[in-house]
Amino acid sequence: MPLSAGQTLTGRYLLHEMIGEGGSALVYRATDLHLGRDVALKALHEQVHFLDRERFLREVRILARLSHPGVVAIHDLGQDLGRDFFTMPLLTGGPISLLGPLEDAPGSLERFLTAAAFVSKALAHIHDEGLVHRDLTPGNVLLGADGLPRIMDFGLVSMSEHTRHLTRSGVTLGTPQYMAPEQARGSGVGPSSDLYALGAVLYRVACGSPPFVGDNDQSVLFQHVYEHVPDPRELNPAIPDHVATILLHLLAKKPENRPAHARALAELWVQARFEARAGASAQYRGGRSRSGVHLGGPAWPSELRERWNISLPGEVTWPSAVVGHQGLLAVGTRSGQLALVSSSGDLHATLGANDEVTAPATLLGNGVIYGAWDGALRRASLDGSLIWTHQTRAELTGAPTLWGDRVLVTSRDGHLHAVNAKTGELAWAYRTDGPIAASPLIWGGAALIADENGWLHALDALTGSQLWKVEVGVTHATPALTPLARGEAALIVATWKGEVHALHLQIKAGRAALASDAVLWSYDLEDEVWAAPAVQEDVVVVAGWGGQVRALTLAGGDDIWMHQLGGRVTASPVISGSYVYLASELGELSALGLHSGRSVWSQREAQGVQATPLADGGSLYVAFMDGTLRAYR
Repeated sequence: MPLSAGQTLTGRYLLHEMIGEGGSALVYRATDLHLGRDVALKALHEQVHFLDRERFLREVRILARLSHPGVVAIHDLGQDLGRDFFTMPLLTGGPISLLGPLEDAPGSLERFLTAAAFVSKALAHIHDEGLVHRDLTPGNVLLGADGLPRIMDFGLVSMSEHTRHLTRSGVTLGTPQYMAPEQARGSGVGPSSDLYALGAVLYRVACGSPPFVGDNDQSVLFQHVYEHVPDPRELNPAIPDHVATILLHLLAKKPENRPAHARALAELWVQARFEARAGASAQYRGGRSRSGVHLGGPAWPSELRERWNISLPGEVTWPSAVVGHQGLLAVGTRSGQLALVSSSGDLHATLGANDEVTAPATLLGNGVIYGAWDGALRRASLDGSLIWTHQTRAELTGAPTLWGDRVLVTSRDGHLHAVNAKTGELAWAYRTDGPIAASPLIWGGAALIADENGWLHALDALTGSQLWKVEVGVTHATPALTPLARGEAALIVATWKGEVHALHLQIKAGRAALASDAVLWSYDLEDEVWAAPAVQEDVVVVAGWGGQVRALTLAGGDDIWMHQLGGRVTASPVISGSYVYLASELGELSALGLHSGRSVWSQREAQGVQATPLADGGSLYVAFMDGTLRAYR
């Protein structure tokens, strides 16, 4: 008897719509009438081969045996209307592929790495139980409401020697796009085959495309066995080097060249998450999206106390910022020097320039890139040795922005320059319509820059060719971007006259474009704006020059709270965790609840602040206008 919505099985499970279908079973959303909760109900077809029924019941036994938060659990097993069925949690987040492709925003990378570590630990549990999944695909790794992945569909686990080599459409059982070379050859599978498959799944998430595609299954399988895996950074330059390295390690042709165990893989993802957080703090405003989100701020800001201070070689003024990476801080000064300070408060080195260094610097693992008012962009090692200099014709005002093997930087005469990160050679230059004070940001393969004549420009980040431009109003402050749904983002532009616009961006033909509803909302702060906005999830924070700070909803630009700082505000607000950190030119420092606006910490210093603070490593670092750098922890 066919199953349909409205039927009740065993007097307990009310069927709703079908949500999945396989060769031998259907999956329905159902309501457990006894417990009053929605579940997923998987039922065999009416007429199935006995081997399919055996496989179905084997899946039930395996799920009952496994106990891990990353493996879908079984609730109940039953039979009604001539059908075997079992129930399990209803996962509403969709396939893991919805977490990608990776975007130039710290939240996007954080979600990916958290999910990758979680699913790797779940796979380790499966392997510890002596099982091999054999069919990991994005459709078999579903997201829960918490955004974490659960492994499901264990129909190919522990198959007998007779059924293990059965073919489906002429290929070994499994899914060709995610199949390890040894599985494709039919030469046997093991835990390392699952690691390869997980690597292919996560490659699909990160890049938006699986490692290999072809006209048919045999073409894809041939590539898995014989072709080199394309470097994921070629498909998506937003993928960090350490993430690309892990993906390529997982997709090694020989099993012995892959990680030794899924548990070791989970540790690699945890380390990658640590490196990603450090990499975000090494660039102005928390990375290439300039969201103003710092991931490593103080856990308990109400207990912040000054831990140390150090005098820098010169004044620190707008638009400077504190950046940090691997225990080292970088702050530019008006005396023509960039100070490198350890997170314990010791001066590590000073790097020279021929004019003011007020543009934020960018730290690398083994060096630093910084611009100065003499028009020179410099890359130096951490001991101060100069590696290269790229000379422009005007003051450098924006933060150097890393994009693959390029560094993008803005100059006061309205140019955006892209230079080779290794050699300093010019790749391309683009002229805007006016002077530039803001830093560039990158999303969806596009470099976005706002000029002081009122235009927002979008360029192809690889070639420098213009994609589009739109008039937004005179802008001194760097915009901020946050992803929305997959392939969509909101760009928050705060103009000098106080108008705040939320622009709707979409990925079209692989690059960022304005959506048809280009303006999501606008808000009038009724004050000049020199500080960059900050945005996290559903909250936008904007600070006016007169000290008025407002939190708005991302969805509609509605007021959430308002806070008045003493003194003018040019230092940009910083969001970390559930708090926003503020500083004024009168030396007032504040930490407010992001959603409530409630003050949890305040401090009044004798000197004012124009540079954007840094929340990192559990500390808040603030550079004052008189050249004092203070650490609060």
